Amino acid sequence: MKKRLCMFSIMLTTGLAGFSFHQHPLQAQTIDPVTAEKEKTPSAPQIISEGELLTLDRVVAITRQNQPAILAARGNLNASQSRVGQARAPYYPQINGSAGYDRLSPEGTFYGSTDDSAYNRLAMGIRGDQMLYDFGKTSNQVEIRKTSLEAARSDLNATDNQAVFNAKLAYYDMLKIARDKEVAAETVKQFEQHLEQAKGFFAAGVKPKYDVTKAEVDLSSAKLVQIQVKNNLRLARVVLNNAMGLPDAPDYQLEDNLTFVPYTLPFDQALGLALSNRPDLKALMLKKQAAQQSVELARKGDAPYLSGNAGAAYSGDIDTMDEGWSVGVALSIPVFNGHLTKHQIGEAQANADIMAADETILRQTIHKEVQQSYLNLQEAEERIAATQLATQQAEENSRIASGRYNAGVGSPVEVTDADTLLVQAKANHIQALYDYRMAQTSIEQAIGSTGVTAKQTSQTE
Repeated sequence: MKKRLCMFSIMLTTGLAGFSFHQHPLQAQTIDPVTAEKEKTPSAPQIISEGELLTLDRVVAITRQNQPAILAARGNLNASQSRVGQARAPYYPQINGSAGYDRLSPEGTFYGSTDDSAYNRLAMGIRGDQMLYDFGKTSNQVEIRKTSLEAARSDLNATDNQAVFNAKLAYYDMLKIARDKEVAAETVKQFEQHLEQAKGFFAAGVKPKYDVTKAEVDLSSAKLVQIQVKNNLRLARVVLNNAMGLPDAPDYQLEDNLTFVPYTLPFDQALGLALSNRPDLKALMLKKQAAQQSVELARKGDAPYLSGNAGAAYSGDIDTMDEGWSVGVALSIPVFNGHLTKHQIGEAQANADIMAADETILRQTIHKEVQQSYLNLQEAEERIAATQLATQQAEENSRIASGRYNAGVGSPVEVTDADTLLVQAKANHIQALYDYRMAQTSIEQAIGSTGVTAKQTSQTE
């Protein structure tokens, strides 16, 4: 008569390639990785002191330390490093162990029986598999991962280059608006003086009421501009804080270096540096290389796979354990996979062609960026000289108009027009200095360099 068995079992399977050790729950303390990262990261007040004067170099250093985009690129680099290790894994033995426990009893003894005929059964085993030869597929995969690692390193440099560029733009933008704020304050003060003067002339019966109301309108308009500029400065600070990666940064000051510094690096040399040093171009070239290596890997899709294995097993009850072992070699030969390998090769080749086209596009973009930046640099330099002269002329014109009004031969319209021209001349000069710095910074970004790339002589304007 066939017996039916009731069974209670526990199975344990483990891979012996890795081990983990755990503290007792009362001794271990769970820490959220996000919380741990926040605890390691200093807060904004620890990085920037209240009222600190920040130089451009200091802003760049803070950006490199705290900009999340750079931190993410570093994480991607670390992940790429781990992928190299993953690709090497098939070179090592793959060892797995298993263990099982069964508690069995004969038929009819499960419900309320006191029969002690139940018995234990144990089973344990260990098996190792080793790749012997795969016709270069693993080595090819390792090379692809190594190339991708170098591409990730260049991506990090490209992210750093872009983050520093954004921080510099925000730095100079804030300096420009701070200069605009000074001009707006001077304009308000000047129109306040005009109003007091017009009131005095009107009280003395020298000038009509129109002069007073005209001065009041001019003052209100100047105050409106001042309000807008103040808000623009606050917005510029928000942008700079974000560019540095410190949205909650305390109040600080910026060193004003919005000056004319001649940039002497020749165009041809700058273009050569851009095509050889630009990190995003390097990254794309490495990705193209990895894509070409992937074509070679895809061509090996139909290659045989030779492996060896060995194992040992034990089973039975505690007192009578049976043992056995095995050793073997296996050769796997793909026969037909529905043209999968053919289409994988086609996809890999298409991806390589895409990367080659993207490289050509980026080279052309770099050439355009360098050309545009140099043209903007030249144009801004010419405007600096022109606006400096225009400012001097506007100052003289303002003095003449004020003198004529004080002498009783000029009109308030002349004074307003002269003051407006002076404000515009000052704003144009500030804009020219700003545009020159922007063009210079754009050249450095196009080159892929965040440091000094040319000999420069400072000439403060």
